[in-house]
Amino acid sequence: MGQTNASVQQVSEVVAGVDGKVSAISSWKTETNASGKKVATGIIQGSDGTVGEILLSADRVAIINGLNGPEASLFVFQDGQLFLNSALINQAFIQSLVVGMTLRSQAVNAQGLPLIEINLASGSFTVRGQDANGSTLLNNGGLYVYDANGIERTAVGRLT
Repeated sequence: MGQTNASVQQVSEVVAGVDGKVSAISSWKTETNASGKKVATGIIQGSDGTVGEILLSADRVAIINGLNGPEASLFVFQDGQLFLNSALINQAFIQSLVVGMTLRSQAVNAQGLPLIEINLASGSFTVRGQDANGSTLLNNGGLYVYDANGIERTAVGRLT
């Protein structure tokens, strides 16, 4: 059996220099070593008078909530990936997006159907538009135009 040990270190430091520079830092580090495998975590918070930051170092970082029942992960960051159960993002600039199943618009038509729906697993898509004069439907079967009463007036594509 290899050597085992564990440690916890806490450091707090405040500096106020005669040159007017200030900084405050507090850090907490845990470390274990079991049979040659070293695992460490760290939390550092600090401010240097221009920026305040909190840094986390770990194999996995999670925010959990266990106050109202079973423990639930609000988010987990592990192996370079961020896992969220739900997210509300006001604006996003995404370089690459991989979607597993269905992408739908939040906006719906008068029948409650999403205006845009793309099923990536099946390769099907639907785009719906509607105004007082009727509606338009474009999907992988064709293009369909309906009047205000819902009667099909034009169909282009597979007519089955």
